[in-house]
Amino acid sequence: MLKKIAIGTVAAAAMGVGGFFARHRLGEAIHTVGTADPNWLFAAAACFIVATVAAAGSWRCAVGNAGGETSLPDACARYGAGSLVNTFVPFRAGDAVRIALFSRLVPHRQRVRSTTGAFAAIGAARAVVLIALVAAGAVAGAVPLWPLLILAGIVVIAAGAAFFARKHEESHFLDAFRNPRALAPLIGWMILSTVGRYGAAATACAALGIKDAFAAAIIILPALDLAGLLPLTPGNVGTTSGAIAVALKAHHVSFHAGLAAGIAFHAVETAVGLLFGVAAAVWFAPAVRLRGRLTSTV
Repeated sequence: MLKKIAIGTVAAAAMGVGGFFARHRLGEAIHTVGTADPNWLFAAAACFIVATVAAAGSWRCAVGNAGGETSLPDACARYGAGSLVNTFVPFRAGDAVRIALFSRLVPHRQRVRSTTGAFAAIGAARAVVLIALVAAGAVAGAVPLWPLLILAGIVVIAAGAAFFARKHEESHFLDAFRNPRALAPLIGWMILSTVGRYGAAATACAALGIKDAFAAAIIILPALDLAGLLPLTPGNVGTTSGAIAVALKAHHVSFHAGLAAGIAFHAVETAVGLLFGVAAAVWFAPAVRLRGRLTSTV
């Protein structure tokens, strides 16, 4: 029964890929996904849960550096609300939702500016982690070196922002950069999130019997980050699967097997995102009801 549910979820995710790939290849990929080992898919889901909690932790840390304090469960709820929006709305609109929700934690009038700066700090921390990942992939001969130039540029800009922030305390956009030592926990959360996504990519490949799945995952993650720079579809449907299929081509994996891995990866990621989104709705429901009661009594 669980396998049938998983295959149904995968088929639903695959609907968005049809405009990108030939129908016969998509059919082959869906058939291949139907043979996936459900134990590995559940392992991928567990890895995605770790990655999502760590990503929420990075937001909590960055916003905390900007003056906002909250618990990890509350941060997961705010992050999950953004995941829910990203599932159905293109252009990563969920990030705007996260900025809006996390900004409520910052105790001054320029809270949106501070939270946007915290979002930039998260991007810089991700760039630091990706430098190590891309370098490892380049050493293995699986990833080109040119993305390192872009990532290094982001890190240099972040370092400059941290230096500028210490000299100009009135700039709330740079609040999250003001204490360089406080950026270390942020990088730690980002490392944990990246390890979780790496595990999800590897186990999704292993579920389909792809050879050297953990080596293949090194190729997948940089490709996904590059594909995510311009998310034209809700939840990056189609783009994610295509990026994984093209990346795995370099690993000598057939296109339809790579596409199947991409569909499986995206389906599990979407399912976990929806799980956190529903949990966020439940988490915020009491506050919404209380606000409604207070409004009705005024």
